[in-house]
Amino acid sequence: MSQRTLLIFSWLIFSLLSISVQATPLPSVIEAEGSATVIHGDLITARRTAVQQASEAATQRAAAFISSTTEVRNGVIVADNTRISSSALLSDLHIIEERLQGNELTVRIRAQLNAAQGCPGSLPEVAYLRNVGFTAFPLVQPSQANAGGLHDMPVRLPELLARELKQRPGFDSHTATHLRLHSNLDNAPTQMLDDGTLTNLQRHTEQTNMQYIVSGVIRDISQRNPQGGREPHILTDLYHRLDANHERNMRAFILDVYLHDALSGGLIWQKRYMTGGIWNAGQQRTGFATDAFWLQDYGDKVRREMRQVVADLNDRLRCEPFSARITRAEQNRLWINAGSLSGLNPGDRLSVYRRQVHYDSRNEAFSEFVGTGTTLTLDRVEPTFASGTLNSQASHVNIQRDDLVRSQ
Repeated sequence: MSQRTLLIFSWLIFSLLSISVQATPLPSVIEAEGSATVIHGDLITARRTAVQQASEAATQRAAAFISSTTEVRNGVIVADNTRISSSALLSDLHIIEERLQGNELTVRIRAQLNAAQGCPGSLPEVAYLRNVGFTAFPLVQPSQANAGGLHDMPVRLPELLARELKQRPGFDSHTATHLRLHSNLDNAPTQMLDDGTLTNLQRHTEQTNMQYIVSGVIRDISQRNPQGGREPHILTDLYHRLDANHERNMRAFILDVYLHDALSGGLIWQKRYMTGGIWNAGQQRTGFATDAFWLQDYGDKVRREMRQVVADLNDRLRCEPFSARITRAEQNRLWINAGSLSGLNPGDRLSVYRRQVHYDSRNEAFSEFVGTGTTLTLDRVEPTFASGTLNSQASHVNIQRDDLVRSQ
């Protein structure tokens, strides 16, 4: 082989190693099956459950279209990020087949598959699951919950948000409502401590391996005075007092939501949600998130805001890289606090970052993660942790516990 031919061959090999494989286009139509047990002859509920299961299966099948992006520097892989398009949306869903065998109902659906808007740089989403924890959402004025008996709202509201976010592809959300992140509700969100952690509670959240922490403060759920001032005309006044849907029965809902990066402690997003609706249940103790509560106009408006919260969290996080904390470093071997439950597999490669703590002009600490140019290749993956080897000695780049790995 001549020297020129060898150079051309080497260039082709290097180009193949450096190229990014484009994702396989999503199909325009997809079919899937789901099943459910018919209980007490309730075919409608069983059909609804089976269709929901089939819809989830269709979305998961769409998520199987995987692409990989590999970055090579000087012949060394420094980043190998498996990406997956998990943001597909179903539309025009139809039941094309329905089978009932005994008490088991099976349906087959066909739906139009529309890919959601991609991430910046036309990149699809990262495949690994982001672990999101929801803390309690305390009420600024707990007495406002007396009307309707809504005292469980600070716990039930984040539980429902976590449950709905978990239905979105790419998320493993759970509740940590025993934690209250903001000690001073008037000054929320909280400030980081000097060591760069979010709060003392963050040390407890390490047990749940949170990557992101969602907290909130319920600012206002007050009612307008149902008595109010009297109308000048006595008949008009009486009519308004008997009208359950009069604006006097409006009830407020103001919620602040905060999103922190649990690994750095930084506040990365916050938003205020405000709405209001008619509350005509008076002092009836409906409870929060009950059928009686959702039937209220106020309950319907609150549910819409909750759905918007989940949609906003999905939009904010779906393009964020997957991260995991390094729990142990020994020579060229590292252990991390994420495993197969997060979608990791043997052979996956993750970039390694060092944590550095800096101080701003007000002497407040903040963390920065700096790339080391090294790659961790996983060879052992358990449900909640994984380990692998570096392409260099950990001591050479001073990798320590609480540093992290990222998918990009």
